[in-house]
Amino acid sequence: MANKIYHPGNLVAMPGFKASKDNAGLWTGTQMYHCKESELLNLMPRQGSPHPKFPYLALETVSFEIFQEGLVKITAGYAGASFGFDGSEEPEEEYNLDISTSEEPISTHHRYDALSEQDILEAVELATNPPRGEDGKTVKQPNTTGWAVEKLELYNDTKKGIESYREPRVTWSKRWISKEKPTGLNDIGKSLNNPEGDPPQAAAGRNWLNIGIRSRERGKVYENEVTWELSGRGGWLARYYS
Repeated sequence: MANKIYHPGNLVAMPGFKASKDNAGLWTGTQMYHCKESELLNLMPRQGSPHPKFPYLALETVSFEIFQEGLVKITAGYAGASFGFDGSEEPEEEYNLDISTSEEPISTHHRYDALSEQDILEAVELATNPPRGEDGKTVKQPNTTGWAVEKLELYNDTKKGIESYREPRVTWSKRWISKEKPTGLNDIGKSLNNPEGDPPQAAAGRNWLNIGIRSRERGKVYENEVTWELSGRGGWLARYYS
């Protein structure tokens, strides 16, 4: 049996190679090899080396195990993109929408937009640090006469221990494969009205912010992702994000 799966001085590729391509055009696959244990370090595929039959795939991961006396089974993971090899020159793109919530201070809720900053600070301060009597222990009820309904509501909720609320958070991202590291780093932290692709229509007064780019080397190509975050009402402040 040993003679059928190994030849001295050679790395033997086993049949049954499988590969798959995702929505962004990234191919990944696993190839099994056999070789003699004593020749492992010399014959093991090197990082970035091409697949013996599919040159657009390059070695990304490799591991081995001794499965028979003197013989080693190597598991090699390959990754790559076929544009430029299959007649197409443009990489594919994948877009994703992520809607979640983030925790925000209750005082920043839009219910209190009509309140002045002083009113908000006073309501929160009196609720968290109420006035006390001369003995320093007895809590005194503050005089709320003339307070706006929203200010009194903020005071009462804060007094109950309600300090935050969940604000919707919407992000839109683009994922693509490239042969070079991504450009456009100067756009990070800048606002815009319309990100790439077909994002959901933003309500009036809202816009998007480029919050970052991720790039990961996959064989001989790069897997990239840029993400934009939708603003709250009023948009991202131009003086900070233009």
